[in-house]
Amino acid sequence: MIFYVFLDGVGIANYDPKTNPFSRFAKGFLAPVGGISKFDLDLPVNANHIHYVKTDAHMGVPGLPQSATGQTALWTGIPGPKVLGRHVSGFPTITLRKIIAKYSLIKVLNEQGILSDFLNCFSPPYLKHVEEKPKLVSASTLVQLASGRPLKNFEDLRNERGLYMDLTHEIMGTLGIDMLKDGDPLLEKRDPYLLGTKCFQRFSNYQLTLYEYFLTDKVGHAMDWEKAEKVILNLESFFKGLLTNLNPNEDLLIVSSDHGNMEDLSQKNHTENPAATILYGKDADRFAENIHSLADIVPEIYKTFGLEEALFNTHTNEFLMETN
Repeated sequence: MIFYVFLDGVGIANYDPKTNPFSRFAKGFLAPVGGISKFDLDLPVNANHIHYVKTDAHMGVPGLPQSATGQTALWTGIPGPKVLGRHVSGFPTITLRKIIAKYSLIKVLNEQGILSDFLNCFSPPYLKHVEEKPKLVSASTLVQLASGRPLKNFEDLRNERGLYMDLTHEIMGTLGIDMLKDGDPLLEKRDPYLLGTKCFQRFSNYQLTLYEYFLTDKVGHAMDWEKAEKVILNLESFFKGLLTNLNPNEDLLIVSSDHGNMEDLSQKNHTENPAATILYGKDADRFAENIHSLADIVPEIYKTFGLEEALFNTHTNEFLMETN
C-alpha cells in the first residue's frame, strides 16, 4: 500500500530556530525539514532509510511557486506551471481543471483496477459548496471527483472510513456546523498517534490512499508560532503512528508539499525553498533517486504498480501539444 500524505506549504530550509519552526519544535520525523540532521524517532526504524528530498517546485518557471499549479503536478504528473507558463494560486484554472479531469492519479489508478481513494472527510456545508460552485474548489477535490468516486462525508468519518483535515477534530468544534450538537462523538479529540497506528489496517483494502493536510500553509501565512508548534507536534505524532505499523517490504509512505511557506515564519508569503518530499518503505530508494520536481512523483507511483511509463509520457506530451 502507498500512503500518500500532502502537507501544504512546507519547504526544506536551513537550521534557524529564529525563523524556522521545524528547527525549534520538530524532534523526530520532521526534524530534517528544519535542518536538523540528528534526531530520534523512538521507533525500531532506521532513520537513515528515510529520504528527505529537496524537490523543485518551480518546474522551469520563475516566480513564487503556488498551490493550484503545484498540486496539479503532484497529483497528475503534469507540470502545471510549465503548461501555463506561470504559477497559479488558489483554485485551478480551466486548463488545470482539464488536466486533472483527464490525468487525476486516483482516476488513472482506479481505471487500471488499482483501488485508490482520497481520505479527507468533508462537512455538509463544504459538500454543498462543491455542488453549487464547482469552479471554486481545490485541486484535491477535483482529483477525487475526476475518479468518479464520491467525496467522503461525516458519515464516513463516523465509521472510520476517512480522516479529518486537522486529524484531531479540534477545529471541528469551532466551525459552527448545525448538525453537530454537544456530546457528538465527532467533537471528541482524537490522538494523532493512535490514528496513525490504525491507518494501514483501516485502509488496507486500498492500494493507494491520498490525505491532504493544509493547516501548515495556513500557519505559514499567519506567521503563528503557537499554532506552528501544535501542528508540528500533531504531525510528528501521526507519522510516528504510521511508521509503527508500516511494513517497509510492502508499504510506502510518501509525504509531499507543493511549495515552501511554513518553514519561514519571518514572513507570510510562499518561499523559494525547495518543497519537501519525504519517503520511507518499499521502493523509497528508487523514488528518491528519480524525484527532482513535483511532477516526478506520479510517474514513480505508476512504475510501482507496473503501469507503462511510455504510455504516461505519451499522454503528457499529447496534452502539452494540445494546450500550446
